[in-house]
Amino acid sequence: MAVALSGGGDSMALLHLAADWATARGRRLLALTVDHNLNAMSADWTLFAGEAARAVGAEWRGLSWDGARAGPGLTARARAARHGLIAEAARAAGARVVLLAQTLDDVAEADWMRARGSTLGRVREWSPSPVWPQGRGLMLLRPLLEERREGLRGFLRARGQGWVEDPANGDER
Repeated sequence: MAVALSGGGDSMALLHLAADWATARGRRLLALTVDHNLNAMSADWTLFAGEAARAVGAEWRGLSWDGARAGPGLTARARAARHGLIAEAARAAGARVVLLAQTLDDVAEADWMRARGSTLGRVREWSPSPVWPQGRGLMLLRPLLEERREGLRGFLRARGQGWVEDPANGDER
């Protein structure tokens, strides 16, 4: 099993929950971090994620997207690149499931965006990987869809665990 780990609060909480689950069952956990190289701090965030993954006993791989930075559709291109890199690394490691840390807050945000004309699809608990052929046979699981972001941050605070706050997440554009 693999977990997509950005270092943000949602994915850090998922990392800890997945590591607890994997440890209790004697399973391997692979954490995958994609550095999109879009923020001056991204290399530091990637290192933070790697240290956090190793601290909970997970294997970790840092992946890098070096695609075009300018022009329309940057968010969509970055999302497609992220899914492709994660799918390739997960399949290479033998993982069949990738955990993603979308929350109830993300569901509400996607609904809000769709109501304003976005073609963004519905956030579902289980879905096949959206990339081909890298994602062939790979399922995505979003186990935190019933959880609120603030509750997950409370969970992390109780464990004494920090997280990255990406200022782009507060930008409504």
